[in-house]
Amino acid sequence: MILGKNEKIIREERNASYHGGHSRHGHIMYGNLLLTNKRFLFEEIKWKNIGFFSTNRVEESGGIKINLPLEGVIGSKTETRVRKKGTLKNPPTLFSKEDYKVLIVSLETSSGLIENPIFGVMNANDWAIAIQRTTEGELV
Repeated sequence: MILGKNEKIIREERNASYHGGHSRHGHIMYGNLLLTNKRFLFEEIKWKNIGFFSTNRVEESGGIKINLPLEGVIGSKTETRVRKKGTLKNPPTLFSKEDYKVLIVSLETSSGLIENPIFGVMNANDWAIAIQRTTEGELV
């Protein structure tokens, strides 16, 4: 990924999952979540099978799905949810459930709509703090 002039990476998550919440993208995606001093973006990663028997898998970029200037980020918070064990967001059953934390980012798009995309990251609390500090102008 190419960064702009004087743009620095503040926080990056290589194996983030997108759960929904954006009007353009309603399906689950995996990819890279990136916070820079100027932008907030999510790049989808797809896996491509190589070879006759499809034994090798290679990462392939699915494109940048969310790309907003930092002025468009209103805020962020974390939320604890319950899901079925071993799934991304299936509803829990009586004997199979686990808690997980998600990162919810409030974004204002160029058309003036408020979007709340939901991401699964390793440490949602640290992400929320980093986003809040960056939008307030602090260096993280």
